[in-house]
Amino acid sequence: MKKIIGLKVKNLREQQKISQEDLAFNLEISQSYLSKIENGFIEKIDFILIQKIILFFQIDLQYFLKEKKNDSTKENVSYENILVRIKKNQEQINKLVEIQNNLIFQLINQSV
Repeated sequence: MKKIIGLKVKNLREQQKISQEDLAFNLEISQSYLSKIENGFIEKIDFILIQKIILFFQIDLQYFLKEKKNDSTKENVSYENILVRIKKNQEQINKLVEIQNNLIFQLINQSV
Protein backbone atom coordinates (compact mmCIF):
# COMPACT_ATOMS: atom_id res chain seq x y z
CA MET A 1 0.00 0.00 0.00
CA LYS A 2 2.84 2.40 0.83
CA LYS A 3 4.21 2.19 -2.71
CA ILE A 4 0.77 2.84 -4.14
CA ILE A 5 0.40 6.08 -2.18
CA GLY A 6 3.86 7.19 -3.23
CA LEU A 7 3.14 6.42 -6.88
CA LYS A 8 -0.13 8.31 -6.68
CA VAL A 9 1.62 11.35 -5.22
CA LYS A 10 4.22 11.13 -7.98
CA ASN A 11 1.51 10.81 -10.66
CA LEU A 12 -0.32 13.86 -9.30
CA ARG A 13 2.91 15.86 -9.22
CA GLU A 14 3.90 14.86 -12.74
CA GLN A 15 0.43 15.51 -14.15
CA GLN A 16 0.58 19.04 -12.75
CA LYS A 17 4.19 19.42 -14.01
CA ILE A 18 5.45 20.34 -10.54
CA SER A 19 9.00 19.60 -9.47
CA GLN A 20 9.72 17.56 -6.38
CA GLU A 21 11.39 20.59 -4.87
CA ASP A 22 8.32 22.82 -5.39
CA LEU A 23 5.89 20.23 -4.08
CA ALA A 24 8.07 19.50 -1.07
CA PHE A 25 8.22 23.22 -0.29
CA ASN A 26 4.41 23.52 -0.48
CA LEU A 27 3.95 20.44 1.70
CA GLU A 28 6.54 21.74 4.17
CA ILE A 29 8.75 18.67 3.87
CA SER A 30 12.22 18.11 2.43
CA GLN A 31 12.69 17.14 -1.19
CA SER A 32 14.53 13.99 -0.12
CA TYR A 33 11.60 12.97 2.12
CA LEU A 34 9.18 13.47 -0.81
CA SER A 35 11.48 11.40 -3.02
CA LYS A 36 11.41 8.58 -0.46
CA ILE A 37 7.60 8.74 -0.35
CA GLU A 38 7.32 8.61 -4.15
CA ASN A 39 9.72 5.68 -4.33
CA GLY A 40 7.96 3.70 -1.59
CA PHE A 41 10.74 3.91 1.01
CA ILE A 42 8.61 5.65 3.64
CA GLU A 43 6.51 3.08 5.47
CA LYS A 44 3.96 5.41 7.03
CA ILE A 45 2.64 8.72 5.79
CA ASP A 46 0.84 10.61 8.52
CA PHE A 47 -2.66 11.92 8.06
CA ILE A 48 -1.54 15.54 8.28
CA LEU A 49 0.72 15.10 5.26
CA ILE A 50 -2.00 13.26 3.34
CA GLN A 51 -4.34 16.16 4.19
CA LYS A 52 -1.79 18.66 2.85
CA ILE A 53 -1.48 16.66 -0.38
CA ILE A 54 -5.26 16.50 -0.74
CA LEU A 55 -5.60 20.24 -0.22
CA PHE A 56 -2.70 21.09 -2.52
CA PHE A 57 -4.00 18.99 -5.41
CA GLN A 58 -7.67 19.61 -4.56
CA ILE A 59 -8.55 15.93 -4.65
CA ASP A 60 -10.67 13.63 -2.51
CA LEU A 61 -9.27 11.19 0.06
CA GLN A 62 -10.85 8.37 -1.98
CA TYR A 63 -8.11 8.90 -4.56
CA PHE A 64 -5.66 7.26 -2.14
CA LEU A 65 -8.05 4.50 -1.09
CA LYS A 66 -8.65 3.19 -4.59
CA GLU A 67 -6.39 0.57 -6.10
CA LYS A 68 -6.14 -0.53 -9.71
CA LYS A 69 -6.75 -4.12 -10.70
CA ASN A 70 -4.06 -5.84 -12.72
CA ASP A 71 -6.43 -6.78 -15.53
CA SER A 72 -6.87 -5.29 -18.97
CA THR A 73 -9.81 -3.10 -17.94
CA LYS A 74 -7.80 -1.24 -15.26
CA GLU A 75 -11.00 -1.02 -13.20
CA ASN A 76 -10.68 0.91 -9.92
CA VAL A 77 -11.65 -1.05 -6.83
CA SER A 78 -12.32 0.93 -3.70
CA TYR A 79 -13.00 -0.24 -0.19
CA GLU A 80 -16.60 0.90 -0.65
CA ASN A 81 -16.99 -1.41 -3.64
CA ILE A 82 -15.59 -4.29 -1.63
CA LEU A 83 -18.06 -3.61 1.18
CA VAL A 84 -20.94 -3.52 -1.32
CA ARG A 85 -19.81 -6.87 -2.73
CA ILE A 86 -19.55 -8.38 0.75
CA LYS A 87 -23.06 -7.17 1.55
CA LYS A 88 -24.44 -8.68 -1.68
CA ASN A 89 -22.68 -11.97 -0.96
CA GLN A 90 -24.13 -12.04 2.54
CA GLU A 91 -27.62 -11.40 1.15
CA GLN A 92 -27.18 -14.31 -1.27
CA ILE A 93 -25.96 -16.56 1.55
CA ASN A 94 -28.99 -15.59 3.64
CA LYS A 95 -31.32 -16.49 0.75
CA LEU A 96 -29.60 -19.86 0.28
CA VAL A 97 -29.86 -20.63 3.99
CA GLU A 98 -33.56 -19.77 3.88
CA ILE A 99 -34.08 -22.09 0.90
CA GLN A 100 -32.14 -24.84 2.66
CA ASN A 101 -34.22 -24.43 5.82
CA ASN A 102 -37.44 -24.62 3.79
CA LEU A 103 -36.27 -27.82 2.09
CA ILE A 104 -35.34 -29.39 5.42
CA PHE A 105 -38.72 -28.40 6.83
CA GLN A 106 -40.48 -29.97 3.83
CA LEU A 107 -38.46 -33.17 4.16
CA ILE A 108 -39.28 -33.42 7.87
CA ASN A 109 -42.99 -32.88 7.19
CA GLN A 110 -43.03 -35.50 4.43
CA SER A 111 -41.47 -38.16 6.65
CA VAL A 112 -43.93 -37.59 9.52
